[in-house]
Amino acid sequence: MSFEIVYTSSLQGLNGGGRGFCTVAATSGIPRVLQEKLESLSGYRHLHSPGSKRNAVNYCCQTIRIQQEPYIVLSRIADAGNDFSGRSNKIAHHLALSLNEARATSSPPTALLADRDFWYTKWSGEPLWLPADRMPTPFPFDRVHCDTWKSTFGDAGWAGIVARSAANDSEPVSVILPEACNALGLVNEALQLLPPRMHWKVSFSTYFARTSGGDCHWRFLRDGMDEATAVRSRPAGIVIDSNSRIDPGDKDAYLTAARSGDRPVVRGSSADSSAASDSIEGRPVTQSQRRRREAGARAREARLAAKARPDSRPGRDMAPGPQSPASNRGRFRNWWIAAGVLFLSVISILIVWLIVSD
Repeated sequence: MSFEIVYTSSLQGLNGGGRGFCTVAATSGIPRVLQEKLESLSGYRHLHSPGSKRNAVNYCCQTIRIQQEPYIVLSRIADAGNDFSGRSNKIAHHLALSLNEARATSSPPTALLADRDFWYTKWSGEPLWLPADRMPTPFPFDRVHCDTWKSTFGDAGWAGIVARSAANDSEPVSVILPEACNALGLVNEALQLLPPRMHWKVSFSTYFARTSGGDCHWRFLRDGMDEATAVRSRPAGIVIDSNSRIDPGDKDAYLTAARSGDRPVVRGSSADSSAASDSIEGRPVTQSQRRRREAGARAREARLAAKARPDSRPGRDMAPGPQSPASNRGRFRNWWIAAGVLFLSVISILIVWLIVSD
């Protein structure tokens, strides 16, 4: 079952109280712990004055776990002008899907995020309980053409670089964007280069900031943000900005497909095999998780090898080794006993012989 919440600044919240940031709408019957988790993912940073169209919208897709049950969360978080007190406001609309619901969707998450009639962009009414199982209508994207990447970074091949990262153990990607950019279009073009079974395994944020409250494989940053400066100074994974250039020798199937508009055919790669099987509840396995698994496997093999070695317990066939002092003392004592018995036997024979001879 899917669950929603709408989180913004209001005079009255859905669960009582109010006068501040609170949940103003939610699916009836939503678990309290899930609601609180979604509220914690509602962070937003204004780069411009409240109400300015220059403030970016953050479209997110990420996986969370509530009481051992995984959910895939789609979010739209954006500027909402000023609230009732005149302070800057935001509005966050989250949709939490079960893994089965996500897998049953034939469209990528970007197609659901593009439904403008579903996502709340402002709130001015009374708190509201939402009906169950509301779902966005998928936006009908056309055939893959990576024109947004080409117009933004001068080479459509960057979409292939990003798509390939998802097939390569979900290598993290940071994309530093100019201010006016269709970030959701960039995500959609990269996702379309992947097989449909991987569409819901990639987590992304089109306006990533430390205040977002989550973590993503594909992070789209705005130039001038502290996060963008930090990524440039200490890059981790793949970093793409206006000065980036693709190696001319890099011409794999993903880059070729991104430039030609065709779907890539990648045989024998992790996109075909390991990405589908080596996953955790529908999420790709990261490099650190893979290293931990390999270290655990080596430790188990070492323990099994130690158990299989022969031990020194009695009854085992073992090669002769140096004797201990205790064993030497025991053998010496046994020799003296045998010598005493032999001596007594000889004396007894002599006494008998003397008696008989007399």
